[in-house]
Amino acid sequence: MTTASSAWESAPFIALPNRADEVAVHERCGTCGQPIGFWAVDRLTGLLDRWGWDTYAPETLRHAHEQRQPLALLLLDLDHFKAINDRYGHVAGDMVLHAVAEVLRRSCRETDVVGRYGGHGGDEFLVLLPTTNRDRASSVAARVLDGVRALQISVPDVDRGARTTLTGLSVSIGVALYVPARGMEPVLADLVLEADAALLVAKREGRDTVRIGRRR
Repeated sequence: MTTASSAWESAPFIALPNRADEVAVHERCGTCGQPIGFWAVDRLTGLLDRWGWDTYAPETLRHAHEQRQPLALLLLDLDHFKAINDRYGHVAGDMVLHAVAEVLRRSCRETDVVGRYGGHGGDEFLVLLPTTNRDRASSVAARVLDGVRALQISVPDVDRGARTTLTGLSVSIGVALYVPARGMEPVLADLVLEADAALLVAKREGRDTVRIGRRR
């Protein structure tokens, strides 16, 4: 299987980071016997889960630092997701999460690291974009916004005993930029915090938009 970069070669399994369903397992847990790659995949969305993200993302950032290449991190949050779960139920919510994951998959390259991050309702996603400057990060974020806005998802409507089509969905996106510089190696958690702060600004300023944090 093709690797995203030589940085992945030391990992216990090899996968295209934004296609976490394509995991080739080489080792198993000595305690439970489960394939190590089992924990890399979020079963609902097919993206990397938190374990997979924590495996691949730091290596991607380290590689960017060593090669002195720019990098961007996007933190996405589904707008009004709780209202969807409350009105239509968690099955509908899961369908929305899966559809948004497909938008991310279509919007990203095979070398991008895309994962389901969590959040209170499991409705946050992280995207790490290597060799990406401010302009390209803005372009990817805009593509994601447009893709989510265009979604039409047929979901069960328990109250009506029929199906209904959800439209008008949106996400808010916070972006953190890494610009290589001499000195200490960057810390992934700092980029996530910066993207989270930018996401909060996007939420406060009306949602369905992108905000970029201060440059590093």
